[in-house]
Amino acid sequence: MPTHGQSLPFACAGSVEAYGVTGYPNSVFIWEVVGGTIVDNRNDSVLIRWDREQGVHSITVVERTEFSCYGEPVGASVPVNGPVANIGDNQEVCLNDIFTFDATTTYGSGVTYLWPDGSTGNTFSTGTEGNVWVRITGIDDLCSDTDSAFLTVNPLPVVYLGRDTTLCGTETMLLNAGFFANYEWSTGDIFNPISVDGDRTEPEAIWVTVTDENGCRGSDTLVLNVCDATMLFRDMPNTITPGNDDGVNDVWEIPHIELFPDAVLEIYDRWGRLVYRTDDISNNYWNGTSMSGVELPMDAYYFVIDLKIPHVKPMTGYVNVIR
Repeated sequence: MPTHGQSLPFACAGSVEAYGVTGYPNSVFIWEVVGGTIVDNRNDSVLIRWDREQGVHSITVVERTEFSCYGEPVGASVPVNGPVANIGDNQEVCLNDIFTFDATTTYGSGVTYLWPDGSTGNTFSTGTEGNVWVRITGIDDLCSDTDSAFLTVNPLPVVYLGRDTTLCGTETMLLNAGFFANYEWSTGDIFNPISVDGDRTEPEAIWVTVTDENGCRGSDTLVLNVCDATMLFRDMPNTITPGNDDGVNDVWEIPHIELFPDAVLEIYDRWGRLVYRTDDISNNYWNGTSMSGVELPMDAYYFVIDLKIPHVKPMTGYVNVIR
């Protein structure tokens, strides 16, 4: 067991300190350090870098004279002080979010904190990508330690459902939010894409919120307007020319009527008599004949088209038959 030497002052964890001895001329000194590393050995003195671990470390030295005589080992204890800075691992946040690094330590002497922006609290909040560090210093012994971590800021997912639009009747549309990890639609759906139709009596905002593989969220909204039958059928033809043997314009084709399979068409003559009626307009285009198949004379005929949608009034007007 080594003889206890003089008491040595504390050293800060991670610091480099110098220690020396005196002895006979031409002696060789053999050093042993527990809890540190000799970084420079000058025989009768050494520079030691103490480990980061707090506690009582030790130095032992043995003198060997030029006559190869060994002295008794002389040892000394070195209190190694210092707070431990630890703000955790590298972190990630989403754009516009904030992450709070916490460096709280229970170091016995009490400490001060220093962060990149000069703040001195035990926590540091930021949403800016880059390296974050903290330096913790003991109030009584001025020993310090530093730790750092990198904050990655992930972009928000970009979602675009398209421009606001209008669907009519049985018309459908696929809304595709793109490829992401999770979906939350205003319709209650949780998959992608979804299908929407024209069955509404007031404008409806369809929104989706998506979550990507980084846990970041993005959203978009599309408004589905109420179908305007007047606008939809604004280009409806008003004349047919059956029976002139040219094979053109022989029947009254109504664009978009297939979107309303329950629609009913009624044709009246100038005296108000019902001459034609069908509830299957797309498959029974009117060709200027009566319900019994008799050719009707050239004239202007009054029509009523009921789309059978509660909020849409029947459309009326005149269609001409020219022979």
